[in-house]
Amino acid sequence: MFDIRTLAQIDPIPHTKELIKDKKYLEADEYLSYFMDYDYVKDNPKSQKLLKEIRDKRDSFDYKKEKFIEGILDGKSDENIGKASAIASDFMFIGDIRDLAIEGSHYYNNGKVDKVVVALSSLGVIATISTIYTLGATTGAKSSISILKYAKKVNKLPNWLNREIIKGAKVAKESKSLDSIKSILEPIYKLYDKLGLENSLKVLKKSKSLKDLNRLVKFTDKFGKKSPVLLKVTKGSAFKYSKIMPNAKNRNILYASTYGKNGLKGMSKMGEAKFMRRVGFKSNLLKTTYKGNLNSLFDYLLKHIPTWLLFTLSFFGLFYFIRRFYVLAKRIF
Repeated sequence: MFDIRTLAQIDPIPHTKELIKDKKYLEADEYLSYFMDYDYVKDNPKSQKLLKEIRDKRDSFDYKKEKFIEGILDGKSDENIGKASAIASDFMFIGDIRDLAIEGSHYYNNGKVDKVVVALSSLGVIATISTIYTLGATTGAKSSISILKYAKKVNKLPNWLNREIIKGAKVAKESKSLDSIKSILEPIYKLYDKLGLENSLKVLKKSKSLKDLNRLVKFTDKFGKKSPVLLKVTKGSAFKYSKIMPNAKNRNILYASTYGKNGLKGMSKMGEAKFMRRVGFKSNLLKTTYKGNLNSLFDYLLKHIPTWLLFTLSFFGLFYFIRRFYVLAKRIF
């Protein structure tokens, strides 16, 4: 018999403060917002104040400027605007050539060459040529490759995928076709299309094989953008229990997760209806607004602007950036 009296709901404030201390403001926003759907957190003045502080920080001009520049210079960022500047530059043909040149210099200087970045950059070149040749028909493939390269740079690629990318790139290079990695690129784009970049990376990191990745894609179809935090607060057990309880309502699984993995364990043992009666959950979920946590500019561009125009804007943007950088450099030196 499962003793429900042993359950205690998670207090999200301590972990949120840890994330803020580490300057992970986006992650802090997403984590605390997940729990703000529920009265015990929503009605806590400390939670309200903390969430406001996080979003004020993320909305500030200086913070956004800092993250935008970070994306361009480092090729990665933890914020949407930085991700947009980083991944948009990589989406261009220039990004692949840049990375191949960097890894080439490592090779000639007897440094460590990142074979996965080389493989993805090579695939990116093939995808860019295919996208132009097919008038945008392979834009999804190019997007997936850019996402994978970004994931590699921020250490979110699982080992199995590193191996598959290197193997698939060798075949693609010989055949001048992306067919050898189509089975990988398609679920990556589905994840991205459903969750956006940051959440896709979190889910991707948890995959252990291609079969497992496709299962996770189905999981995210069910729980949407709440999927990464749901997996986090239940230490991955939500994936297992959602299969054990396929008919359980999403809202009830999400509420049970506020008790951690033991909440879902309790629901599976007691049954959904009995568990929900015992915990006394009756209120409807709130429709929260994620201020400052909109999809990145990159998301919007890919879904709403024609490919030919995207490439034109990208190259004009690159030219403008180079010109501005040259003027700034002259003033400094």
